[in-house]
Amino acid sequence: MNVLSCYVRPYTNLDRWGEHLLERVPVLGSIYVKSFGRRRMPEGLNATHVRQVGLGWDFTLALWSKLPAWIPFHRSLRGRIIYLLGSAVERSGAHASRDSTVTAVVATWGCAESAFRIAKERGAVCVLNYSLAHHAFTRRYLQDEAAREPEFAATLNSHERPAWQMEQLDREIELADHILVGSSFVRDTFISEGVPMEKLEVIPYGVDTSLFHPDGRRQAQDESFNIVFVGQLSQRKGLSYLLKAYQEIRDQNTSLTLVGQMQDDGSALKPWRHLLRHVPHLPRAQLAEVLQCADVFVFPTLVEGMPLSVVEAMASGLPVVTTPNGPGDIVRDGVEGYIIPPRDVDALVARLRQLKGDKALLQSMGDNAVKRSKAFTWTVYRKTVVARVSEWAGLQR
Repeated sequence: MNVLSCYVRPYTNLDRWGEHLLERVPVLGSIYVKSFGRRRMPEGLNATHVRQVGLGWDFTLALWSKLPAWIPFHRSLRGRIIYLLGSAVERSGAHASRDSTVTAVVATWGCAESAFRIAKERGAVCVLNYSLAHHAFTRRYLQDEAAREPEFAATLNSHERPAWQMEQLDREIELADHILVGSSFVRDTFISEGVPMEKLEVIPYGVDTSLFHPDGRRQAQDESFNIVFVGQLSQRKGLSYLLKAYQEIRDQNTSLTLVGQMQDDGSALKPWRHLLRHVPHLPRAQLAEVLQCADVFVFPTLVEGMPLSVVEAMASGLPVVTTPNGPGDIVRDGVEGYIIPPRDVDALVARLRQLKGDKALLQSMGDNAVKRSKAFTWTVYRKTVVARVSEWAGLQR
C-alpha cells in the first residue's frame, strides 16, 4: 500500500538526465557519485513523491562543512546555514500539510512546528522524528562533561543551542502525538524530562549492507591490532577517554585511526597527534574500505541517538567496544563486542587488551556482529516505521 503522498527534503538523486551527465564529468563526476549522488530514494519512490527545497543552502552546507573549524566564524555561519536550510524545509512541509488527504505528518526535529500546527487543525496525526537524546538532557550532560575534561570543552561548543531553539524543540515535542527515537537510551532521556512514555516509539536505524559488508575484509592475523573510530571528533563521543585508553595499550603492533571532522580548531587533539592517524570525514564508500582494514571498532560515546557508524562497523565484520548511551540496543555485551560504562578508561583498556590478545575472540565476535547487523537494515527500518505510522493514522494495511 502506498502511504506516502509527499516527501519534503533537500537535494536527492532522482536519476534525471542532468545527474547522469554529471556522473560522466571527469573528476567532478567521481566526487558527485561519492557524495550527493548517493542520496537515492528507496525502491518505489520517485520524483512524483519528492519535493526538493533549500538546494542552495544544502550545497553551501556541504561545502562549508568540509572547511576546517578554525576558520573565523565557522561555527556561527554553519549554524546559520543549517537554520536557513531547516526553515526552507519547514515552510514547504507546512504547505504540504494543508492537503486535506494527508492523515499523518512525519517531521524531523527542528523543522516540524509549523507543519504540526497545521496538521493539528485538521486532526492529522503528528509524528516527530528525533535522532538524538532529549536536548535538555544533552545540554546538562555536556556542560558537566566540559567541566570534567576542560581540555576538550571546545569540541562541545557546536552542541550548544540558543534559548529560542530549545523552546522551539519543546513546542515540537508538546505538539507531537508520537515521537520516533533510535534507542532505548534516547527514550529514557525523554522520560526523564517529563515526556510521557506512551508518546515514545523506539525503532533502531539501519545499515546499507550492499555497501558495508565483510567481503574482502583483512582477516585478523599476525600481531597487528588496528583500532578504528568513526564520528565527529568531539568529547560527546568520549574522545578523551579513547585517547587515554589507547595511550595505555599502545605498542609497535597497535594503531589507532580516527575518521571524522574536528569540532574545534584542533587544539584538543594536537597533543595526541603522534599517537594516531587522523582521516577527515569520508564518503561512505571510502569509509567501508577503512572499516575492512581494521580489527575492532571503538566508540566510547557519552550521548547519542543510535549511531550509524556502530552498525556499519558490525556489518563490516568488526567487534565493537562502546557504551550503553545509544548503541546499547545493538551491541550485546560479550557477543558482538563489549558494553562499558561511559567515561571508564580502565574498562576500555581491559577490553581492548582482551581483544588484542585473542585473535579467535576477535574473529568470533566479528562473525556475530555481521549476523546481528542483518536485523538492522534500512529495509527493516522503513517497513517498521510505515507499519507504525499507518497504525497511528488509522490506515488499512
